[in-house]
Amino acid sequence: MDEIIIDGQIGGWDVNVQDILVQIKEARNDLLIRLNSVGGSVMDGISIFNALKAYDKGSVTIEIDAVAASIASYIALAGDKVVAHSSSTYMIHNVWLPVAGDFIELRKAADISEGLSSILANGYAAKAGMGKSEALSLMAKETFYYGAEMQDAGFVDEIINIESTTDKAAAYSVTIEGLKACNKAVLEHDSMDFEAVAALLPKKEVKKPKAKVADVSAQQKRGRDLFILKQGMN
Repeated sequence: MDEIIIDGQIGGWDVNVQDILVQIKEARNDLLIRLNSVGGSVMDGISIFNALKAYDKGSVTIEIDAVAASIASYIALAGDKVVAHSSSTYMIHNVWLPVAGDFIELRKAADISEGLSSILANGYAAKAGMGKSEALSLMAKETFYYGAEMQDAGFVDEIINIESTTDKAAAYSVTIEGLKACNKAVLEHDSMDFEAVAALLPKKEVKKPKAKVADVSAQQKRGRDLFILKQGMN
């Protein structure tokens, strides 16, 4: 079995996507991915997910160590089998983007965030056997899972029981602090090409208002009634 370690923030400053993609390409056996990350670059994470899903030289097992949050929780879905420790944390939320600008840029970023979140929701829903709307609702709430809760929710296939002094509250606190640091790093380092990302997303269907069809017979009847009423008043 070949082993690949994804440990730290997803992106060029910690987990380099090109390095991971090369390791996946060069693997020749069943793959074990040791995952410990609070997330990072959304597009890099999707690239890693796609490469793992396309891997055809053996099975892919994802083992979540301390945490799989944000885009790392999506990478975990690429495994044929997903296992986690009894003290692991898993978190899903809407896509967060590093963005600043005027109202035009912000609206564009909002559409991109919604589109990317929709892609992630498809993966969460498929893995957990839930509807996409339910997945989107959980993402909007920024939902955390700890230990066996991950398996109960359907995101993890097996829980490895280990002795740990970390309780649920402490694990959540560590994850939240990690997310804050990760978001700051993304803001400083992630130069996302919004135009390029937008081109990859499915186009929104614009619902055109239905044209009103005039009811000629009803109009004629109202006209006759009004004429008769006026005649009666004369």
